[in-house]
Amino acid sequence: MKDIKVIGSVNIDIIMSSQRLPSTGETVKADKYYLYPGGKGANQAVAVARTGVRPEFLGKLGNDYFAEIIINYLKRENIELSIKYGYDTGIAMINVESSGRNMITVYPGSNGNVSIDDFPGVKIKDSIVLFQQEIPLKTIRDFMEMLKESKNIIITDPSPYNDDIYVLQNSDILTPNQSEAQLLAGCEIKSIDDARKASIRIREKYKNNVIIKLGSKGSLINYNGEIKYFKAYSVNAVDTTGAGDCFNGAFASEFLRTENPDKSMEFANIAAALATTEYGAFPSFPYRNQIISILGDN
Repeated sequence: MKDIKVIGSVNIDIIMSSQRLPSTGETVKADKYYLYPGGKGANQAVAVARTGVRPEFLGKLGNDYFAEIIINYLKRENIELSIKYGYDTGIAMINVESSGRNMITVYPGSNGNVSIDDFPGVKIKDSIVLFQQEIPLKTIRDFMEMLKESKNIIITDPSPYNDDIYVLQNSDILTPNQSEAQLLAGCEIKSIDDARKASIRIREKYKNNVIIKLGSKGSLINYNGEIKYFKAYSVNAVDTTGAGDCFNGAFASEFLRTENPDKSMEFANIAAALATTEYGAFPSFPYRNQIISILGDN
């Protein structure tokens, strides 16, 4: 593999920090608010860049003020941008409580109509390609059909959850979180052993490799039928927003470098944990040297 492409969503995150999350119909006072770029696609691209690989990001924004903020942020990261423009930039409203738990409402904006036709002449070969499901599934299917013609490794985060058979079966590695893995496998996950069983079901059903992200419990990989569990790196979490995206980006960059799934899992586990120690997605993502320093101590 020669490089990493990220195809997916990009939006502005409006984050409200409060002592606790509101109940239905309740108003709570926020202690702070933040305005940062986000979207699973852009998040993964930043995570890749900060962990040492320059990715290309393909996405769509609106012709508006938020787009200008996002582009200025992304230009400061080591990312090759292939950005198209539509009617509105996507927006995510994120409520975060002091424990780190969050509630998110997303307006897709231009993410909802991004198409392969927005990128005429695009050619992707010998690449690791990252997908998420915040852009139309048809767009993902169209890209996957094109990617069949060249040697690529496709890593798909099935989030927000949708069990599109074509997308799932044409991915080389699926990276669901615990709740998504339960839906894909059709069983509950209450323990690490349950996660092992779920990974077997998912692998048998979709004929690919699977990583299950278990949050504070760590992560598990079923790669070519070999299952390994990786304990979480302990941190003081304040905001879990984007941690799963950070995991995917860090895993991809280390896998491009080493082609070793175990080393990539250890690397991604630490990256995702560090991503929970600050508010927001982009600002909290660690750099490669931070991760390597911790790996050296373990």
